[in-house]
Amino acid sequence: MDRIRTLSTTGSAVLLALVCSVGASQAVQLAADGTSDVSDVARKPEVVIHDAPTSLTLREDGRVRVKASPPAAPGDPVVLNTAGSYNAGYVRVDETVLDENLTATLKVPGRKYLGSYNYWASVPGSADYQEGSSGSFPIEIVSPAPQDRPACGGVTPVKADGTPWVCTFSDEFNGPELDRRYWVPQESFTTGTKIKYACALDSPSTIDVQNGNLLLSLVDLGESRDCGKNRSSQFAFGQVMHYQTYAQTYGKYVVRAKVPDLRVPGSQQSFWLWPESNTYGPWPASGEIDFAELYSSNPGIDKPYLHYLPGDSPDGTNENRTHTECPIKVGEYNTYGVIWEPGTITILLNGRVCMVNDYSSVVAGEESTAPFDHPFYLSLNQAMGNLGNEYDADLVPDVLTTQIDYVRVWR
Repeated sequence: MDRIRTLSTTGSAVLLALVCSVGASQAVQLAADGTSDVSDVARKPEVVIHDAPTSLTLREDGRVRVKASPPAAPGDPVVLNTAGSYNAGYVRVDETVLDENLTATLKVPGRKYLGSYNYWASVPGSADYQEGSSGSFPIEIVSPAPQDRPACGGVTPVKADGTPWVCTFSDEFNGPELDRRYWVPQESFTTGTKIKYACALDSPSTIDVQNGNLLLSLVDLGESRDCGKNRSSQFAFGQVMHYQTYAQTYGKYVVRAKVPDLRVPGSQQSFWLWPESNTYGPWPASGEIDFAELYSSNPGIDKPYLHYLPGDSPDGTNENRTHTECPIKVGEYNTYGVIWEPGTITILLNGRVCMVNDYSSVVAGEESTAPFDHPFYLSLNQAMGNLGNEYDADLVPDVLTTQIDYVRVWR
């Protein structure tokens, strides 16, 4: 007891008592007279979200307004964060500074995929205070609303029962640029062979809109570029699709397009419908409708394909139903279409029937109209030739462009 009394009269005991009273986490500063002052470094500014969207359309940017409190000061940085991949760690998506009212507006960059994403704002710590953060808040990324009163030009087509088809999507490509609310450029795919291939590229050189046409090109860039996934190539191609933006079950699709007048191997164009989800399993179990496949190794011919597991396939292998005698007008615009109905897919070329397939498959041991009974989306490309149609730089021009005049969809 006497020893404790002795220590209490020393400056060390005063410091020890102060540390215990304010908590070890707080910084303590001794004045010259032996008194102490708790530094502002132990304090945190409060960060409050005042305005934030609850949802944003795919690829749409948003804005978040935040308000901070002292000890934060005007000019101090404020950042917007989101969870990293698989919710591991965090990613800083925008940064600005606080104004004289300690408020700021931060940008939420558009997302490429649907889903719910968590965000939070923070004022980083400084020499004067610790970091302060807002609570986490979610933003749901949703598909764009369907087109408002789309107008499919020309004469309204009529169904077999005499009722008119109803236009559900149309793009005449008359604007100054691609409508990215609905068209999503492919950026992570390759076409060609394992030895020579082109990488998908979102660039005016591969995807452009001019003079009422969507231009999709295969180009020789002259030098190699990183394609991602540990691949690189000097060749690039353009592909756009309705991935996560628009899909429907059944209907009529028509694409009017002019493909390059190339009569040597190396080029391929495809217009096809792809399942919105793998409802019945991975490809080909969930289906694929290639209503136009064109190969420069066999110019003048459209080769439509259907991919699925047909009911008459005892081993469950993929069966490609194809018709190779659908001639096109070489070097001119042609219309490529499909009428997709329950149990029947009819491929059209220039308004005439090219192929009819009464599809069926076995699901849970019973005959079914699966897999073509759930939503599919549309995809278009100008690709590099594959096996049997290999690209040869000595024969193929540096730029090959498919011109698409319009896309029209009915239900």
